[in-house]
Amino acid sequence: MSTSNPLEQTASGSPASISSRTLHIAGILAVVHGLEEIAPSCKSVSVLWLLHGRLGSKEDMTSTASKCINDWNRWSSSDRKVGLIAVAFDQRNHGSRKVQSIANQAWKDGNVQHAQDMFSIFHGTALDTSLLIDHLGSFIFLGPDAPSIDQHLVLGISLGGHAAWQVFFNEPRVTATIVIIGCPDYMRVMTDRARLSKLETYTSSNGVDFLGSKDFPKALISSIKRWDPRGLLFGTSEINPFPSEKEQVRLRQILDSKIKGKQILICSGGDDKLVPYHCAEPFITFLKNATSEWYKDGNVYVEDNVYPGVGHTYSEGMVNDTTRFIGDILTGKPGKPASKI
Repeated sequence: MSTSNPLEQTASGSPASISSRTLHIAGILAVVHGLEEIAPSCKSVSVLWLLHGRLGSKEDMTSTASKCINDWNRWSSSDRKVGLIAVAFDQRNHGSRKVQSIANQAWKDGNVQHAQDMFSIFHGTALDTSLLIDHLGSFIFLGPDAPSIDQHLVLGISLGGHAAWQVFFNEPRVTATIVIIGCPDYMRVMTDRARLSKLETYTSSNGVDFLGSKDFPKALISSIKRWDPRGLLFGTSEINPFPSEKEQVRLRQILDSKIKGKQILICSGGDDKLVPYHCAEPFITFLKNATSEWYKDGNVYVEDNVYPGVGHTYSEGMVNDTTRFIGDILTGKPGKPASKI
């Protein structure tokens, strides 16, 4: 299935520009937004990592960085102690890192390795986020009286949203995540895409034998079990939103090691055909049930918003919820699990 840039249709207008500085870190060009706007009184800095969509680039995230930072700087006082910067970088095989154009395309566009290519690319982005977290502080805030980087948040859109789910589950230093039109269940969303693409490996068995076929190899499934949220918790088994007490013990161990104390905002388009909400819904339903009932003591905040009439785009409503969520995180407001449809 083809895609377009989900940021092209954002209806929030053009926010005032902010400073940007491009750094070379570990072979990656990282654009740091908002450094010059950090107040002299600032003692602590939060970093918002921005992950762009498929066929896009780090430049696509400039408006999002400006909107988030400008809103925070307006809300906080001139003598604010907490500052916000944002960092954008090209996903693997995108922008300055492009190696092979066909690898960014879908089955319908002639890429027979679509499933392998897409997963490995955004998995690489999740790993790059951790790598850059390791090293960002070595390149900014170098003086003895400079503020410290004390918090990391991630915002991912579309392909970046898939990566953001992986960061949420696999990077302990990221304590808050915003997923825009992304999915935590790669097997489900790609099986659905294979159906829509009428792949022979799907149609020949009505999907029964698709997982493990040449279009979705067993080695890919092994990687999914290690990194994908659904794969980490359930493997290839069906998702049970109401697990038994015995199963809860097993799941609790994973949740404790992965997301305890974290917060996540999930924004999905009600009319999204590329990454349909129904593909993410079973996992999100499980997560909401767990964090509001038997895993309530895990102190995980899950906000699940579905926007009626919105397709595969970063809508104005999503933008507004994003800046509100970031403001709540930076001011330390306690979150209450919520759902808005």
